[in-house]
Amino acid sequence: MISNTLLKFAAGQDWHVANEDEYVFGKFNDYCFTAKTDDVLTSFFTSIAGIAPENLIEFTSWLEQTRFPLKLVDYEMTDNFIAIRAKDTAFSGTAKQMETFLELFTDKLKALEVDPGLCVICGLPADELALYVGLYCHFHPDCIDKEGYDFTSITTEDDSESDKEISEPDELVMLTTMDDISTDEDNEVAESADDESGERPDKERISALAEEFSKDREHFLDDLSRLCAVPSVDGTPEDGAPFGRELKRVLEVFLDIAISMGFKTVNVGNVAGYAEIGEGDEMVAAVCHLDVVPAGSGWNSDPFKLLIEGDKVTARGVNDNKGPCLATLYAMKALKDDADFSPTRRIRLIVGLNEEKGMACMRHYREVEELPVAGFTPDAQFPAIYAEKGIATIALSQKRRESDAISSAQGGAAVNMVPSDVEVTLKGEGEPRTYKGVSAHASTPHLGVNAISRAMEELDRELSEKGLTDSFVAAYRALIGQELDGQSLGLAHSDETGDTTVNAGLLHIDEVEARVMINIRYPVSFDVNTAKERLRNIADAYAVKAEWISLVEPLHLPKDSHLISTLMDVYNEATGLSGEALAIGGGTYARSLPNVCGFGPSFPGDPDVPHQANEWMSVDSLLAGAAIYREALRRLAD
Repeated sequence: MISNTLLKFAAGQDWHVANEDEYVFGKFNDYCFTAKTDDVLTSFFTSIAGIAPENLIEFTSWLEQTRFPLKLVDYEMTDNFIAIRAKDTAFSGTAKQMETFLELFTDKLKALEVDPGLCVICGLPADELALYVGLYCHFHPDCIDKEGYDFTSITTEDDSESDKEISEPDELVMLTTMDDISTDEDNEVAESADDESGERPDKERISALAEEFSKDREHFLDDLSRLCAVPSVDGTPEDGAPFGRELKRVLEVFLDIAISMGFKTVNVGNVAGYAEIGEGDEMVAAVCHLDVVPAGSGWNSDPFKLLIEGDKVTARGVNDNKGPCLATLYAMKALKDDADFSPTRRIRLIVGLNEEKGMACMRHYREVEELPVAGFTPDAQFPAIYAEKGIATIALSQKRRESDAISSAQGGAAVNMVPSDVEVTLKGEGEPRTYKGVSAHASTPHLGVNAISRAMEELDRELSEKGLTDSFVAAYRALIGQELDGQSLGLAHSDETGDTTVNAGLLHIDEVEARVMINIRYPVSFDVNTAKERLRNIADAYAVKAEWISLVEPLHLPKDSHLISTLMDVYNEATGLSGEALAIGGGTYARSLPNVCGFGPSFPGDPDVPHQANEWMSVDSLLAGAAIYREALRRLAD
C-alpha cells in the first residue's frame, strides 16, 4: 500500500508508482529509492553498493545514534541495499517532513562518499537503471545473472539474524507517472528471476584449493604479467596476422610459456593455437581465448600492466580470459608432472583470438583441427552450465497506411537490450514525444520496462480517445503488448531449461514502413520450424511480415551426461557444496565447439567485472580454479 503522505511526496518528486498501490520509486538527491507502506510503517530502500568497510561501520553507528532524530523504527542492510523504516505518523502527514527525512539521510551518504551511480551488483559505475529484485537502482546488464559482491556483508550479528524484508518486493510492473495513477489494472506482472548460481564456497575452502598451487604462485603471476602486457585487442588484419599484430603476439607469448613448461604446441594459422599432453586416439579439451575488449576509460592503473595488491590482480584480461586460461595451463602442467597419471585420452588447451568479435577463430579451428570428445571453457561461471537457450532475432514489419496517425518513431539501442526510451511523432505535431522505460538485458526482460511497449500502450489509449487509428499500434498491442513470453506471437514454450523470453528491442517507423526487431531466448525443446509457421500465420492476420534474421541453436548437454556429471562431481567435492548444473539465457564460448560446456572461472557471488574498468581477479580464486580444472581434466581424460 501507499500512504497518503508517501503518495503526496512521490507526486512532488515526480516518482513512479508500480502495481498501482504496491510501491513507488524514483530519485532523491541522485540516489535511487523504492518506498512502500505496510500497516503504519513506511519503508525506504536504496543501494549502498561500493561503500567502504570503515564507512559502513561509521554509517551503522550514525544510524544508531540518530535513530530518534530520524524517527526510525528500525533499519537493516543486506545484498547492497539498506532498508530504513519509520512510522508514517512520524512525518506529521506532510510530504515536507518526508523530504527533510531523506535529505538528512542522503547527506550522510554523500559525506561517506557513497556514489549513487554504482551498479548494485558489482559496485562499479553504471548508467543503466532497473528494478532489480523489485528495487530501483543502477546496474550493468551483464551483471544480471551474477550474485555480485556484498558490500553490506559486515553488518552486526543482529542485522544478519533479522528478517530480510529487503528482498520481498519481487515484482516488476509497468511504470506509470504519478499523474496517471489510475492506470489499467491489467498491466502484466513478471516475477524477478531467482539467482540460480548457487552457494559460494567459503574463503577457507578456496584458500585451501589455491594452496595446492602455492609453489607455482610466483611463476604464475610472472606469466600472467607477460600475457596481460600484450594489448590483444582486435586490430587491422596483416599478412600472417588475420586479427592484427597484437593478437599474433599474444599467441606467441602463450605458446612460448607452454613450450617452457614442456608442452607440445601448435599454432593454427595465427587465429588459434593449442598446448597438448598425453597419448591416445581421443582428446579432451579446455577452450579459452586470449583476445580482450579495449581498455576504455576509468582505469586507476595501466590496464596492460599487471597490478598486484595482495591477493588481488588488476589488468585487462585477468578475468576474461587470460587469467583462467593460464590457470588451466598450470592445471595441465600439474598433470604432466604427475608420474602416476597415465590418461587414455590426450588433453588439449585450445586458445582462440577472436572470441570478443564473433568467434571466427573457432570456426577456422573446426575446419582444420581435431574436435574434443568432451571439454569445458573457463569463460563463464561455476558450477557447470548444462544448457544455454537458443537465441533468435526476428523482424516484424508492416507497410504504412495513409490513415495511420504516427508520422515517425525511433527507439532502442540494441536488439538484445530492453529499450529505455522511444521518440514518437504524430502527424500534425511538430515535436516528438518521448516515452521512457528501464533498460535490462534481453535474456531477462522482466528486469526492465520496455519503452516501446509502454509507448504503444499509451498511444493506443490516446488515439482511441481521439478517434484516430494506427495499424502498427494495433498490431503491436495484439501481438506483443506487455507480454514477455511471446504467447500472442505463438512463441511461448517452457521446459526444464526455462521459458521463452521475448524482447522488442528496436523500433523504426517512417512514411513507408513500421519495423520492430525482437530478440527471443528459447528453451532447448522449442521447435523452431513449427514456431516459424505459427508466427507467420498469426502475423499475416495483421498484415505483418515476420522475418527471422538470425538464429543461434541452443546448447544442451543432459544433466546426467558424462561431461556434466563429472564436472559437477569435481566441483562439489572440491568446494564441499551440493550445487546443481545451471541453465542460462545468455551465450558463452562453449557454443564455439561441440561437446563443450561453460565451467568457471567465477564462483557464485563473485562480482561481474569483465569488460569493465579496473578488471580484477583474486589470485586465490584463479589458483583454486586451477585445482578444480586439474581434477576435471584428470577424470575426463581417464
